[in-house]
Amino acid sequence: MTSQWQAIRLLHGVRAIVGGQGPPLVLIPGWPQTAEAFSDIFEPISKHYQFFALDPPGLGDSPPPLDGYDTANVSKVMAEAIHDILKERKYHLVGHDVGGWIAYPWAAQFQSRIKSLGILDASVPGFLPQLQFPLSHQTNMRLWQFSFNALPELPEILTRGRERDLLTWFFNLKTVHPDGLPKDQFERYIQAYSRPGAMSRGFEYYRAFETSAKQNLHFAKTPLDIPVLALGGASSVGSNMIHLVQNFATKVSGGAIDNCGHFLPEEQPSAVAYKLLEFLEANQTE
Repeated sequence: MTSQWQAIRLLHGVRAIVGGQGPPLVLIPGWPQTAEAFSDIFEPISKHYQFFALDPPGLGDSPPPLDGYDTANVSKVMAEAIHDILKERKYHLVGHDVGGWIAYPWAAQFQSRIKSLGILDASVPGFLPQLQFPLSHQTNMRLWQFSFNALPELPEILTRGRERDLLTWFFNLKTVHPDGLPKDQFERYIQAYSRPGAMSRGFEYYRAFETSAKQNLHFAKTPLDIPVLALGGASSVGSNMIHLVQNFATKVSGGAIDNCGHFLPEEQPSAVAYKLLEFLEANQTE
C-alpha cells in the first residue's frame, strides 16, 4: 500500500484505508477481498474526494460484528464507525459484491446522510431472480458459492489449509483474464483469508443471506430517492445490475464495464474510476 494512504481504526475496530481530500467517499469491498480491492482507483479518486476504504466486520482486518452477520446489523456497525469520524458531514457510498449487500441496507437506514450510492456487480439479497433446480451449468458456475458457503461446517472442513487453492480457482473463474487480478492484491487476499477463522467469518455472510433478504424486502417498501449508480462486469452481471437496483431505488443509472468479469475495481480500475467520478461529480450536492 502506498505510504500516502493511511490505515486507521474507526469505531468498533473497523479498519479503514484513508486518503485524498474533498467530499467524503466510502468504499466497501466484497468477499474474499479486503479494502485493498480499491487500491488501483485510490489515486484518481483522491484528487477529488477523501476516501475511506473499509474492511467490513469479520473480513480483512476488521473484527467480527457482535450481533450477527445480517447486513442490516453489519451496515449499522459500519455507519456508526463512519458517522463517528465524519460527524455531520454527508458522504457518497459505494459497495462491490458483499460490499454491495452492505451498502444497500446502509443507505436504506441512513439515507439522510448519503449523497449517492454505487453498487458494483452485487447480487443484493432479496432481489435475485427465482431459480429452478437443477441449475444450468452457466448459472451454477456463477452462483455455486451462495449454496456452498451457506452450509454448516462443510465449507470449513473442505477449505481449511487449502485457502490458496480455493481462492486461486475462484478468482480465475470470475475474472475475464487469468492475470486479471493484480498479484499484490491477490496475495493480500490469500494472507487475510488463510488466518485461523477468517474463511468462517466470510461464510457467515452467506449463512445470513436469507435474513438479509427479508430485511431488504422490508426496506424496499420505501424505495431509495438518492441517485444510484449500478455497474456490472460485461462477463458477469453486466447491465442487469440496473434492473436489480430498480427494485429498491428510483434514480438509477449505470450499465456494463466491457472486458470485465466480477471484480470491477481490480480488473478495470480506469473504467471504474472514470464512471464513478463522472457519476459523483453529477451528484455532488452540499
